[in-house]
Amino acid sequence: MQWSRSWRVMTLVLWSAVLMAGTPGSFRGTVVDGPSAPKGWIYVQGRNGMARRVEIAHARVAYDEAVPAAERRSKPEDALVIGTEVRVTAEQGSDGEWKASDVEILKPASGEHDHAAAGAGKS
Repeated sequence: MQWSRSWRVMTLVLWSAVLMAGTPGSFRGTVVDGPSAPKGWIYVQGRNGMARRVEIAHARVAYDEAVPAAERRSKPEDALVIGTEVRVTAEQGSDGEWKASDVEILKPASGEHDHAAAGAGKS
């Protein structure tokens, strides 16, 4: 009886771990300049000051419906420059790197950094 209970607990713990692995998370922030932002990667800094390096090479990039048409570029990927506010849906790999499935542009960058690339080009 004791072994049966332990087995059920172990099975529950194992299934919980399996289900949690690869679960997408969502975070918001501003695209910032990072130490090395190769093509297909951006750095997103949250309100708490923490920055995450995010692979966007295979992500769907789109504008939030609240962004006026006049502020949109024909290719949303081109708007991922320093100062752009984004919402990212991504999974964190076992290597600790974030891999985005979706990047939503909440507010395009304005001012002097408008044309500063942030590694946003897709490979």
